[in-house]
Amino acid sequence: MAHVIDLEGLPDPVANAIAETVLNLKTRYRAEKHEPPTPPKTLPSRPGNVIGSLRRVDIYEER
Repeated sequence: MAHVIDLEGLPDPVANAIAETVLNLKTRYRAEKHEPPTPPKTLPSRPGNVIGSLRRVDIYEER
């Protein structure tokens, strides 16, 4: 079953981003094959030590 999304009036970069998002979702959920979604990828990490808390104000220097 095909669906139509009206993108008329949107700037080309926005319409392209929506099309890319739909393609990514179709790939992830494999809508055509009705297969379960692929599991999320494990992000790389490195061992380390926590040396203190980090707050938004510390990151963006908002005071």
